[in-house]
Amino acid sequence: MKRFIRENPTIAFGLGLPLLLVVLFLAISGIPTLFVAPAQYDVLYATNAHNNTYQIAVTSGQVRVDFIGKNLAIQPYEKPRLWRFNPRTGAVREIALLFPPGLAPQSGTQPIAPTPAPPQVIPIEVPDLAGIKVDSSSLAPDGYQFSTGTDGNLGHVFSNMFYGSSYRSHGELVKNGRSIRLPNTDGVNYGYNLRFIGWVVSP
Repeated sequence: MKRFIRENPTIAFGLGLPLLLVVLFLAISGIPTLFVAPAQYDVLYATNAHNNTYQIAVTSGQVRVDFIGKNLAIQPYEKPRLWRFNPRTGAVREIALLFPPGLAPQSGTQPIAPTPAPPQVIPIEVPDLAGIKVDSSSLAPDGYQFSTGTDGNLGHVFSNMFYGSSYRSHGELVKNGRSIRLPNTDGVNYGYNLRFIGWVVSP
């Protein structure tokens, strides 16, 4: 091996440099994990949230979901999905949305109901979040932040250098260089159909 390197320094350098960069990247990206405390608060977020027909908001510490529109015959692909992620265990659970009578997802083959006027505001029950206090601040009490971008993430910088940039990303929790990938958010386009709701602060 030493003889090969002495006789072929250019080839050896060309083969060794990518490996060295990979090792260096892994070492640097692992530093925040050692010095930044793990996330402590569950996060609530929604996917398929690009449809303005639904309004998801936190009011007085409670999550409220409303349907706002004229056409009550909604399609399955229009329905948002809510998630609760526990960063301490890595577990994720979908939050059920209970649609009231007259506002249930229809199959794609059924005709759309006549459009009433004016637009209606219909509350949608979220029993899984009843009595749970939620903080919609951009920063969690432990300093983590919800993100769909690439700022401060060495993993994205590294991948963009070698594979080119991409408009498809995913959600994550970030703090001082440490990042935690959020389940069920892969393939997000511009973060358009991914929406942060808030941090579970109690119970």
